[in-house]
Amino acid sequence: MSSKKIEMPKAQAKAIEFNQRGVNAVEAGDYERALIEFKKSLSLNTSIDNQKGMAVNFLNLGRVYLLTDRFNKAGMALRRAMETGAALNDQFLISEANASLGRYYDLMGNNKEAADYLESAVSIDRKEGHHTIGNRLNMLATIYKEDNRMEEAEKIFNDALKASKDYGIEIDTADSLRGLGDISLTRGDYKRARELYENALSIDKKIGNATQIYFDLFSLGKLSIAEGNNQKAVELFLRAYSVADNRGNYRQALKTLDKLIELFSIMGDETNAKTYSFKRERLLQKVRPLEQEEGMP
Repeated sequence: MSSKKIEMPKAQAKAIEFNQRGVNAVEAGDYERALIEFKKSLSLNTSIDNQKGMAVNFLNLGRVYLLTDRFNKAGMALRRAMETGAALNDQFLISEANASLGRYYDLMGNNKEAADYLESAVSIDRKEGHHTIGNRLNMLATIYKEDNRMEEAEKIFNDALKASKDYGIEIDTADSLRGLGDISLTRGDYKRARELYENALSIDKKIGNATQIYFDLFSLGKLSIAEGNNQKAVELFLRAYSVADNRGNYRQALKTLDKLIELFSIMGDETNAKTYSFKRERLLQKVRPLEQEEGMP
C-alpha cells in the first residue's frame, strides 16, 4: 500500500523561510532587517490565508516594534496577533499575545493593564503545561517589583525559578536570579544580590544572550553604587553601554549613558562627563521619534 507525501504549499514554505530570517536578524540585533523579513512573511501568509502564520508574524513584528520604541505600531500588531489567535482558539498563540501585550503595557507605564495580561498568560500556561510559564512569571514578578510589592514579587520569582529549572530553560532561570537579586539589593543584602547577579551573568554568557548580559551588567553597576564603589560601577556601566550600543538598542544605551554622566559628575570627572554627554546628544540625534509612528505593519 503506497502513501502520497503531502507537500507544503510553496508560498507557505517561503513564508516560513522569511520568518526564520527575521528571527535570525533579531538575534543578530539587526532589527530593521528583521522587520523587512517579517513583513515579507506576513504578505505571503496573507496571500494564502494562513491565519496561524499571520498570527506568528504579527507577534514577531510587535516584539520588534517594542525593541525599537515604535509603540503605536507594536500595540496594533500585538492586538492583531491576539485577535487571530483567539479566532483560531490556539492557546499557545493567545498566551504569547497576552505576554507580549503585558510587556507593551509595562513599557507604556500601565502596570495594572500589564499585570492583567500577564496573569492571563500565566493562567493559560499552567492549564496547558506550557514550558513558557517561567518567562510569564518572571514578567509578572517584575511588575509587582516595580509596584514595590516585594514579598509577592519574591514568591513569583521563586516559582519562576523552579519552573524554569524544571523545564531546563536557562534564559528564564537567569531572569529569575536577576529578579531575586534586585529584591536582595532593595533589602540591603548586597552579598546575596551579587551572588544572584553573577550567577545570572554566568548563565547568560554561556548561552550568549546579549540582551540579558546587558541587564546583568547594569544590575551589577547599580549594586556597586549601593556599595559605594563608583569606580567599579563606571566600569560595569561602560561594559553595559558597549553591549547596548553594539546591539543598536537606543533605549538601553541612553539609560546607561545617563548613569555614566551622573557618576562622572559625582566623581568630579568633568572631562568624561562632557564626553559622554556629547555621546548622548549624538545618539539622541540618531533616534527618530519612532514611538509616534502610525499605521499598520
